[in-house]
Amino acid sequence: MEVNVERIRPRLRGDVYVMRVPEGAYIRSNLGGSMLKGASTYEWIQRIAPLLDGTRTLGELCAAVPEQSRAALAKLTLLLLGKGYVKNVLDDRPHTLTADLARTYAANIAFIEYFVDSPELRFERYRDGAVVLAGAGPLLQALANSQLRSGVRTVSVAPFAESPFDRDRVAEHLAAARALDPDQQVAYLGADADDRLVAGAAMVLHVADRPMIERALRLPRAARAADAAFVQAVAVGDEAWIGPVIGKDGDATAWESAWRRLRALAPDLAGADLRDHPELAPSEFLRGPTVALVANQLCFAAFRHLTGIDQGQAADQLVRFDLETLETATHAFLPHPLALPAVPDDPARLAVLCTAPPVDDEELGRRAVDCVDARTGVFAEITERDYEQLPLFVSEVVVSDPVGLVGGPFPVHGYGESVVESRQRAVRRAFERYAAVMTDSRKGDRLHGVDVLTGEPVEVEAAAVFPARTAVSGADWSEAVRAAVVAAAGAGVGAALATATAPLPRLDLDGGELTARAARYRKLLDIVDQPFEIYDLSALLGLPTFAFTTPEATVACVSGLEAGAALEQGLELTLLAYQSQAAKQPGYAPQPVPDLPAALRGEPRPDPGRSGVWPSPVTLDEVVARLTREGGRVVAVPLDHDPRVARLCPFVAQAVVVHG
Repeated sequence: MEVNVERIRPRLRGDVYVMRVPEGAYIRSNLGGSMLKGASTYEWIQRIAPLLDGTRTLGELCAAVPEQSRAALAKLTLLLLGKGYVKNVLDDRPHTLTADLARTYAANIAFIEYFVDSPELRFERYRDGAVVLAGAGPLLQALANSQLRSGVRTVSVAPFAESPFDRDRVAEHLAAARALDPDQQVAYLGADADDRLVAGAAMVLHVADRPMIERALRLPRAARAADAAFVQAVAVGDEAWIGPVIGKDGDATAWESAWRRLRALAPDLAGADLRDHPELAPSEFLRGPTVALVANQLCFAAFRHLTGIDQGQAADQLVRFDLETLETATHAFLPHPLALPAVPDDPARLAVLCTAPPVDDEELGRRAVDCVDARTGVFAEITERDYEQLPLFVSEVVVSDPVGLVGGPFPVHGYGESVVESRQRAVRRAFERYAAVMTDSRKGDRLHGVDVLTGEPVEVEAAAVFPARTAVSGADWSEAVRAAVVAAAGAGVGAALATATAPLPRLDLDGGELTARAARYRKLLDIVDQPFEIYDLSALLGLPTFAFTTPEATVACVSGLEAGAALEQGLELTLLAYQSQAAKQPGYAPQPVPDLPAALRGEPRPDPGRSGVWPSPVTLDEVVARLTREGGRVVAVPLDHDPRVARLCPFVAQAVVVHG
């Protein structure tokens, strides 16, 4: 294909380096290296490099050299263009940057050029932009220095009072900067009112050498109201948290979301109360070059944003800077519901749930990736730790405490016959438990659910829903509703046992056909020599319900719509209880259940081989009728007070009995 040389204005990138080698020339830049063969290649590159300054088109360059050299010049230039060492700047927008300033800030301009077009114009706009620096102490001093060295013409500084601010030191930084760029200056602003501080700013940069959390929450909103971008660095303990970058059209609540996620996994963090703490001393490691490194990172984030390099990116990420080790790590976070404006509980969402596509365990596991971060995640980690993995595989997910309802992060466990299954179950359980403790009280005292039989919307007292002690989920809404009703019925086992007067029959497993998995669990319990007994509580609760006991304790009480599934789950929990005890790992032991008193432990029914010894299956309607025998209706309430997490795992429900 013929190339229009008048549509190419070539410019050699500033970091290109060429070295003579026996094969010809080796050329490299930050984009990588290439070998260009040919005895005269090195000399040709050296000759044409000064011409590739972006001021002339390739056609004009060819016209300026002897005719016999034009083809070689065009061919080599196009080769360098194709490999990325030369850039076509024909469409770059004009600028008024002087040649002296372009040379002074050549490295800054070259960096911009790697990512976007018109680097000189972008740098010029960055230089002339109104950037306000707010904060205190050495961090603010270092930030002013970083901004001067980045090329900003006027550095506007608004010092706060919690740490001493040395204006003389900033004057020294300015004097050094003006030796290269005489137009630079520093202006001081009052920090007494947020609206005056951010007025007219293109971007606000805030630094705090201690947890000034109330201010850190307030300033992004003020900047957003003034149509300004925002980014900050807040030191807490021996760490500094940098970001996220909030564009002028961005989400002013992003930093609050990040902080709430952070404290949900670290409730003892200084500033977890969302208040300023000027009385706390800065970290002993926040001094000398460490101060400059934090300031430089913040300045760099602002530079990237204002020059358009990362426009629209990093709005959901924080950078953690360890002040002792100087290590950095990036932490992603999801919006936190309490950082966002309150949204009333909407009954219309109930109809959407009924028609929403299913989400199976495999898909849910993929979605969970967005929730995992050791410091700012909904879940801190998914792991097997050092848990024993025989006879069952065991996985753990650490779940955050999003609104402080349970006193801090907590583990949930999944178990199964493979590590994939144990992880998938752990993830599902983690979503359930998170939804159970994520309540937004701003939604009011009344929430909306659906009558499980009629599908009618019903109002429910919020106090009857949260914390949701029997929260369960399903692959779709109907499955979640069934599971929620069964869980609500099974939760009454303690009260039922308290009223029981006659011994409950012991179940003979030979009286019916076990599922294949249940049969394996039974065999494994026999292999490990774990004695157990099963008692039938179905008559007490109105659905197949069994208590599983060992010589040590009652280890499980399980209900289901049909006996086979309930027995399978109970045998699995009995095996898990054995594994936990044998490995001395109580962390993943089954949740405690009401003890079955010895007086209620009866003998097997007679004629165990005859049909009908196992409880008959029941319908959902029958379970509901049992739950409402004293009146009322059973209502399934979706646990979706975290909208973003609810989109990932939409079918989590709590069933409650509503009277009146």
